Amino acid sequence: PVTAGEAKVYTKAKRDAREDIEFNELGQAWVPVKLEDQVYNAVRLPDDWNTFTLSSLEQQVLIPQSESVVDELAKPLTDLIAKTAAASPEIVGLKRDGSNIFEVLAGLRKVLNARHVPTQDRTLAVGPGVAAAILTNPQITRVNEAGTSDALREATLGRMFGFEIVEAYDLPEDFMAAYHRDAFAFVTRPSRVPEGVAHGATVSQDGFSLRHIMHYNPVKLEDQSIVDTFHGAAVLDANRAVSAKLAAAGK
Repeated sequence: PVTAGEAKVYTKAKRDAREDIEFNELGQAWVPVKLEDQVYNAVRLPDDWNTFTLSSLEQQVLIPQSESVVDELAKPLTDLIAKTAAASPEIVGLKRDGSNIFEVLAGLRKVLNARHVPTQDRTLAVGPGVAAAILTNPQITRVNEAGTSDALREATLGRMFGFEIVEAYDLPEDFMAAYHRDAFAFVTRPSRVPEGVAHGATVSQDGFSLRHIMHYNPVKLEDQSIVDTFHGAAVLDANRAVSAKLAAAGK
């Protein structure tokens, strides 16, 4: 993130004295993200399956492979969030019936506001157990009352108190983390298409760029299809993230 320092006040006394204003220095921290690991999906397409079963390479092979890769991409990010986003004693645990979700959201918002974290681009990522508790609250499941038509759309549970609430399947069951966009970096990069491959292309799935390569193995009488990409994550500013959990059973 780019920083511009603290704002200053040009008082009437300074204006009357014709004092010069003070300038700040722009600053920008650079955080390296290591792209060392590849997520991949490799399948074999034997001649008999190719001949008698395959009707659409895209629908029967490429899309399922790509979806499989995308499902695994966020693991470094969710691991980092679970490890880095610290809890705050100001925030109560979320009840198992989700009845105090608004109190929890208000607490998360209060902590981030006190840290002067920008109010835009905030996300609340929740584990499956937290998502189930939130959806138990009738004010969330009644889409009209919640004020959004997206409350039950895929992994997005809605937008409330300035947070885009999303379910992250790789987070611990009872864990949730509120964070700003600049708290963490998540980077993917498709592998380079090699010169000697029979078929190579960059494809897109759910907004991610992936590499797809294919070649024929004559000693096995089969095509081989591989979809892959590099991925990595890093902490930019841990102060822009805070976590909470489900309350203990019976509370």
